[in-house]
Amino acid sequence: MSDEYSSRLTRLQKSLQWQGVDAALITSTDSIYYLTGFRYVPFERAFFLVVRPEGQIVVVTPRIEAENMATIPLSHRIVEYTDYPAPSGETYMDALNSVISTSETIAVEPSLPAELMVAVQAYQPKVLPLIETLRLVKSADEIRRVERAAKYSDLGLRMIMQAARLGESIQGGYDRIPELRAEMIKGEGALDQYTSTIWLGVWAAPYSAQPHRFPEPQDVFAEGPNVGLSFLRVNGYSAETERTFFLHEPSAEQAEVFRVMIEAADIGYAMLRPGVSCHEVDHKVMSFLRSEGFSDNLLHRVGHGIGMGGHEGPWVAEGSDDVLEENMIISIEPGIYWRGQGGYRHSDTVLITADGYRKLTDFPRDLKSMILA
Repeated sequence: MSDEYSSRLTRLQKSLQWQGVDAALITSTDSIYYLTGFRYVPFERAFFLVVRPEGQIVVVTPRIEAENMATIPLSHRIVEYTDYPAPSGETYMDALNSVISTSETIAVEPSLPAELMVAVQAYQPKVLPLIETLRLVKSADEIRRVERAAKYSDLGLRMIMQAARLGESIQGGYDRIPELRAEMIKGEGALDQYTSTIWLGVWAAPYSAQPHRFPEPQDVFAEGPNVGLSFLRVNGYSAETERTFFLHEPSAEQAEVFRVMIEAADIGYAMLRPGVSCHEVDHKVMSFLRSEGFSDNLLHRVGHGIGMGGHEGPWVAEGSDDVLEENMIISIEPGIYWRGQGGYRHSDTVLITADGYRKLTDFPRDLKSMILA
């Protein structure tokens, strides 16, 4: 992995040169993990990686983390501060001021907390999505990691769908989370608790019409479209699989809505290749759904990027400036929703290839397979 981190640092330094930036302050947990492999939860103690266009990283760290930080596989210098809060002369700003000056051009991340933004205002920082931009296109190692997560994502969805029964609560699916975790540990050898999460969700009809309502364990399966989601992060990298399923024979109207949902996704898939505008993908899919009479039943974009985060760029949405490139990883998940009745949405984790795309999740999506009665 040391070569992977060195490559990422080199790309960041080239970006700083291109942007005309003297130093970047990297502060977010995921950005630090991306650049160094170091797992750090800041809490109240500020932590900075100071990266310049050339030379080694400077790490501004609370003393309690200094020994841990010494293990990162990149050339670096450590500057310690006492703690938070600390007496004058021993604070994180005192340490940072010893590393950079107000005469330099400084970049900070969009996710920088407001407290830190106020603290560094004297540097007149530029807000630039430097790491977010690097993360858009995945390396071969990152693709392998997402592929592995995708296999467990499919397994998690299969588990919760197997447990679904008309008239019973959705808790049966959640009860299989320990089994899924055991399979992940068996396959990976170990799960890093800091960079691994399991989220299995089942939106029983009619709650499937509210895709961002947190399902309650006491929700009970009734007739209508149900949506199951397996949303995982496995040792740092994520994947998602989502399917609409029925626990009864769907009506003709329900089957027709399901068909339109599949056709909308297929329109999106047919457009996937390098050089295609993410805006255009979403616009074409949404235009189709509107033409089918579903203008009042649309809640969200077609998709989003997947990598270390379950939601990251590129954004497959109307208004997005992102353009697809080879080795980007995205979701495709157009949805149709009726308040009080239910929702229809499939989602897959999809790799953009040199000449099109490849699904990393591999789960049935046809109506026959999604009728579990």
